[in-house]
Amino acid sequence: MNRFSLFPRLALLVVLAGAAHCRAEEPKPMKVMTNLSSEWIPLYGEKWWDYYHPDYEGFFPGGRSNRIHDLYLSRVRRNNPLTVDWKIFNRKYVYDGEWFAVEWFYRATHVEDGFQQWEATLGIGRIKEGRMVLWTEYFDDNVGNLQRMGLMPFYEADEPLYPWPKGAVLKLPYRP
Repeated sequence: MNRFSLFPRLALLVVLAGAAHCRAEEPKPMKVMTNLSSEWIPLYGEKWWDYYHPDYEGFFPGGRSNRIHDLYLSRVRRNNPLTVDWKIFNRKYVYDGEWFAVEWFYRATHVEDGFQQWEATLGIGRIKEGRMVLWTEYFDDNVGNLQRMGLMPFYEADEPLYPWPKGAVLKLPYRP
């Protein structure tokens, strides 16, 4: 059997079909082109997923992503979301040239049972050629899952942004 047998050609067709199905959408027009995060965030920060750089990479506790993967996931989840009614609030930014960090609270409602989680997160981003090229986020939904099981309290409205609510009680000894 040679290298042009049925299976490699079929695999190539599947990859090409998948790439065509997940082709990135046309970039949104930009009002201002800047790499200064302190200028970019007020202009595009509420919708940065509309302004991804072609080389965008995202890093999360569950893995990594890029524009094509994010587009694929959005199409899959659009018809069968796990959570809805996302609210992101109490954002606090720190800027350093093309780099920025942001922490915030977020809430989401689980479709399965209507439970509303309340978590905090921290993210670090970088702007290149006027678009988001790097996003690293530090949350993994553990607080929301523990809240759902009744093992973790909710945040208070005026509480600082910490990885877990101040009312949480650690059950395991803290590692040195």
